[in-house]
Amino acid sequence: MDIVLIGGLWLNGSVWEGVASTLESLGHRPVPLTLPGQGDGAATATLDDQVAAALAAVDAAPGRPMVVGHSAACALAWLAADRRPERLAKVALI
Repeated sequence: MDIVLIGGLWLNGSVWEGVASTLESLGHRPVPLTLPGQGDGAATATLDDQVAAALAAVDAAPGRPMVVGHSAACALAWLAADRRPERLAKVALI
């Protein structure tokens, strides 16, 4: 299963390195996101920009992924689930 990993404020995709290796060993495909404005070089980003990035990761998954949101990114995970309920297998809010 693809697992989209969204870190909280000021965190980029590298925060998930330890988790990603464990998920891979269990046969999953982790997809750690670096959101617009959080380490991608963009000086500013809106909530809509970040939701679009989460939705793009969901849409790119070959099956129905799980989305994991950490801290403030729980809102992004929930918004992705709200906008693509038919595309998601699960949502975890940490």
